[in-house]
Amino acid sequence: MTTRNQQIVILQVQDQPGVLSRVASLCRRRRFNIKSLTVGTTHKTGISQITMVFWKEEARIKNIVNQLNSLIEVLEAEVVHPKDVIDKELVLLIAKKDQLEEYIFKKCTVNDINVRIINEIDGNPVYELLGQGGAIEKLLQGIDIQKNVIKLVRSGLIALKL
Repeated sequence: MTTRNQQIVILQVQDQPGVLSRVASLCRRRRFNIKSLTVGTTHKTGISQITMVFWKEEARIKNIVNQLNSLIEVLEAEVVHPKDVIDKELVLLIAKKDQLEEYIFKKCTVNDINVRIINEIDGNPVYELLGQGGAIEKLLQGIDIQKNVIKLVRSGLIALKL
């Protein structure tokens, strides 16, 4: 689940060159900052899904969704409530040796985040974290990134509407 100050928008779009550019350009022109954006194919041939997360601006979010729906390649755009989706986010993180292992495994167990060490680089563990967006966010807020992390990358939220 996303945090309370975020809004999820799911778009079903034609799988064609330039669609993502048009969607992103519309958001830029309307001065919306996209917090997270993921794109992937769906079970339907020729249809892709774009999952976008915005900072919550309920009055304005309906406006941008209406404008997204007006794009020819957009088959459907809708704001979804976090309780109406299953969402996941992936994080790859290289931690400084012996800094985060106890914290990460403890927090992941409590917050139902799948965690595993997938590699080691120069003695530093590489973690793979997979869990709900809100749980991932909470876990990362508890880490002193500057002190304990060498590199970190997040996939962006993917969401499946129920």
